[in-house]
Amino acid sequence: MMSVRLPRGVRTAVAGSTAVVAVAALGAVALLGDQWAQGWTGAEQRAVAAGTRTVAVAPAEQVRVCPEPVALPDGADVGDSAFAAAPVPTHDDLGAVVLSGAEGSDDAAPRSTALDGSEPGGLGQSRADGVRVLRATPVTGRAFRLAGTLTSVTTQGDLRGLAAGECAAPSTSQWLVGGRTTVGATTTLRVQNPTERPATVTLDAFGPSGKVALGGGGTFTVAAHAQVTTRLEAVAPEQERLVVHVASTGARVTADLQTQGIEGLVPAGVDLVTAGASPRTALAVGAVVSHGEAVDDPHAPRLRLLAPGEDDGAARIRVYGPSGEVTLRGADAVDLRAGVVTDVPLGGLPAGSYTVVVDADVPVVGGGRFDRPGAQPEDSVVSGTPYDVAWSRAQGVPAVAASAAEAPLGQLALTSGARAGLVLTGVPADRGPDVDPQGVARVRVVTYDAEGAELAARDVEVPAGTSVALAAASLSPGKAPAAVRVDRAQEPGDAGVGVTWSAVLVADDGTGTRRTLVSALAPTGAVTAAGDVEVRSVDAG
Repeated sequence: MMSVRLPRGVRTAVAGSTAVVAVAALGAVALLGDQWAQGWTGAEQRAVAAGTRTVAVAPAEQVRVCPEPVALPDGADVGDSAFAAAPVPTHDDLGAVVLSGAEGSDDAAPRSTALDGSEPGGLGQSRADGVRVLRATPVTGRAFRLAGTLTSVTTQGDLRGLAAGECAAPSTSQWLVGGRTTVGATTTLRVQNPTERPATVTLDAFGPSGKVALGGGGTFTVAAHAQVTTRLEAVAPEQERLVVHVASTGARVTADLQTQGIEGLVPAGVDLVTAGASPRTALAVGAVVSHGEAVDDPHAPRLRLLAPGEDDGAARIRVYGPSGEVTLRGADAVDLRAGVVTDVPLGGLPAGSYTVVVDADVPVVGGGRFDRPGAQPEDSVVSGTPYDVAWSRAQGVPAVAASAAEAPLGQLALTSGARAGLVLTGVPADRGPDVDPQGVARVRVVTYDAEGAELAARDVEVPAGTSVALAAASLSPGKAPAAVRVDRAQEPGDAGVGVTWSAVLVADDGTGTRRTLVSALAPTGAVTAAGDVEVRSVDAG
C-alpha cells in the first residue's frame, strides 16, 4: 500500500473510530448508571438527570483511496509491433490536497505528488501492495477539505485517452455507472480494501435486460490492504449498457471501473468510472460536453439511468447549458423499468458544457458520457478517427443555502497531466414543468499552487438554469493551479438557487490537434468534525 499522509504529524487511526467511541460511551452509561456521575459538576449532573451528557471525542483520521492507473488487460499487447497495443508509455500523476481543517496544516496547504517516486512536494509516503491511500485528521469545528485525483494520459495505442478519477472514502455500498462489455469493449472492476480487516464483497450488475446473473463471480473476499480485479466481460458478457453495485461486509472498500474501447483497430476511448450518488429521486450530472452532434450521431452525449428497486417509474430530464435550459423533444421524459439500464441520447444540443438534472418518482442512479474526436499520427498505418470518452458521475442535487457559511461546495485536486475547466450550474429549487428558472447564485472560486499559496479568487454569478464555463488556469494566467475550491460567496445570491459544479479535464495527444483527450471529475465535499457527541443513560435490562 502506498500511504500519503496529509499533512505531517497525523495520528494512525481506524476510519470510523468516532462511531466506535460513541457506542462505547453509551455502553458505559448503561453499565455504570449513577456511579458514572460521581464527581461531576452540578451542570453535568443536571444534564444526566435530563438523560444526556456531552462527551468530547477526538476526530477520526479520514481516508481517501485513489484509483489505480489505467493498464492493458493481461495478454492484450501481442502481435506485430506496427499494431502494438501499447506503442507509447502511459504518464500517471497523482494530485493530493488538504485545504483546511487538518492537524498540522495551515488554513490552506495543498500538496501534490507523482507516482514515480520523485519528490512528493512535502508529503510523507510509503509503498507496499499498490493501493494508494491519502490520510489526514480533521480539526474539531473546522471545515475539513481533503481531495485527491489520479490522471493517466496515453497518446497512442489501445489505451489512447485521458483517464481521471477522484480518490474516494471507503464505503459499504457504491454505485458505478458506465462501461459496456460488448465486442471491442473492456470494463475492469477494481475493488480496494485499505483497512486492517478482510472484506466480503457482493456484486450486482445491471444491463439492458435487467439484473445480470453473475454466478460464482458475484461474491469474493478482498484481503486487508489488497485489491481484487475482475474482468466484467468474463462474468457479465455482451452488456451494451452497464451499472455495477459493489456492497461489502466486514470492512469498507472503494471501487472503480476502467473502461476501454476499440473499433476495429482504432482506439475508442478510455476512462475511469468512480462511484456516484446513491439511489435517490433527484440527481445532477455535470460536465456533459456537446460538440454540436446531430440527434442520431452515435457519438453524441448521453445520460445513463437505472432504477435499482422493485418498482417501475418515470423521470423528467432538464438540461441546463450556457444559454439556459434546453428542451430536447423526446428526451425530456423517460420511463424507467425496474432493474433495466436506460441510455437517454442527448444529441441535438448546441456546442457547449451542460449539466443534466433528473427528477424521478423512484430512486435512481445515473451518469453521463460524452466523446471527443481526435486524429491519427502522420505515420500511423491505421486509418479512421480515434475517439476519447469521458464519464461523469452523478451528484445529489445541491441544497439551497441561506448563507455562505452553510454552503461549502467542495474541492478538487488537480495534476500536471491535464488542464481543467469548471462547469458551474445554477439549479433552481422549483423545477416544475411550467416554471421558468429565476434568480442568481453567487459563488467564490479559489485556486492554489502546489505550495499552498492562494493564486487567485473570483466571485462568479451563476443564473438559475444556466451553466457557466470557467477555465481554472484563466484565474491566474501563467501559473498552473494544483487545487481549486468553490464556496457560496459572502453574498450568496437568491435563496431559491443551488449550485452544482464539475470539472472537464483535457490533454493533447501529440498529433497537433489540441485537447482531444478528455475526462470529467466531480468535487469532493467538505465536512466538519463536530468533536462532541451526546450520550444518554439507557436501561440495559
